[in-house]
Amino acid sequence: MSDDGADKLPFDPRRTMDEPWVNLATGQDLKDWTHADEVSYNQGNRQIEKHLFFVRCFDFIKDNRIVGDYHEFGCHRVRTFRMALTEARRHGMDDMKFFAFDSFEGLPDHSADHNVEIWKQGALSTSVERFRELTNAHGIYTDRIETIKGFYSDSLTGALQRKFLDEENKIALVNVDCDLYESAVPVFRFIEPLLQEGAVIYIDDLFAGYKGSPEKGVAKAFREFRARSRFRFQRHLDIGWWGRSYIAYIGEEGSAEGL
Repeated sequence: MSDDGADKLPFDPRRTMDEPWVNLATGQDLKDWTHADEVSYNQGNRQIEKHLFFVRCFDFIKDNRIVGDYHEFGCHRVRTFRMALTEARRHGMDDMKFFAFDSFEGLPDHSADHNVEIWKQGALSTSVERFRELTNAHGIYTDRIETIKGFYSDSLTGALQRKFLDEENKIALVNVDCDLYESAVPVFRFIEPLLQEGAVIYIDDLFAGYKGSPEKGVAKAFREFRARSRFRFQRHLDIGWWGRSYIAYIGEEGSAEGL
């Protein structure tokens, strides 16, 4: 999920060496607490959860010898993209390429059946120039990053899909962070032939925006995708309260669903 706010926690949340074993804020600590503090607090916790996912996921990818590329759909603020670059470098994935798919103009026009006020047309926008500025400053695998600009209903064409099939590796990890049903449908359609057994799909907004309903938003798009895909999807890691990853695999005819 994506919203604005600083990445710094207002106080240290780590455990203590005595009861209650975690560092809980007191009434004195929170007496001047504001909405801006709440946003910073939530964002700090969320980015910690996401970073831990990338640490674990790249360990899984490397240990299972899954050779492929990183695809990210929705790159606002370039936070998770930089997390992926860092963990790929830590794990010596010097052949991996990194593809950033985004309108770079914010969210598209869409049916507003969600409850997130900031999910408006044009919101959550990071320009290509800003994306490049942040990845260049990060300084990892900058020569193997490619941006694909456009709203997904326009940019994820059959020709582009064929180009990836002909010229690029399969997907090792894909991050679907596009918030909306209208955006997620073409993403899942596009990645289907690019997946391989062991590829990880991280869905960032699985439970965001629609009161957790699996009948709406990105969750609905994923359920529809699962029903028609040649792959099966094993539940893998939960990321905070909002996201989840799945591992693609090919099941034998008549075999039971995954774990």
